[in-house]
Amino acid sequence: MKKFRCTVCGYVYEGDAAPEKCPLCKAPASKFVEVEEATADGPLVFADEHVIGVAKGCDDEMIKDLNNHFMGECTEVGMYLAMSRQADREGYPEVAEAF
Repeated sequence: MKKFRCTVCGYVYEGDAAPEKCPLCKAPASKFVEVEEATADGPLVFADEHVIGVAKGCDDEMIKDLNNHFMGECTEVGMYLAMSRQADREGYPEVAEAF
């Protein structure tokens, strides 16, 4: 029996051929790729692969939203440090340690 993996959601299907559609994300059969079994002398296969250039041609609004989300995550560290210092100044050391 062969194994097929959905490239959209990662669902693995076992059978002779890929299913007509993914039972999880409803992607068509064209989105399934055959999974090759790893051998001792073969290349390493990881569960998560990062492919450079996979997002080419994406919507500009999505890229802008991802950049905004990344900037928010990066700047919130400074906000937590500032809140911790302020709590310490106001006499709440146990609250300051939480941040």
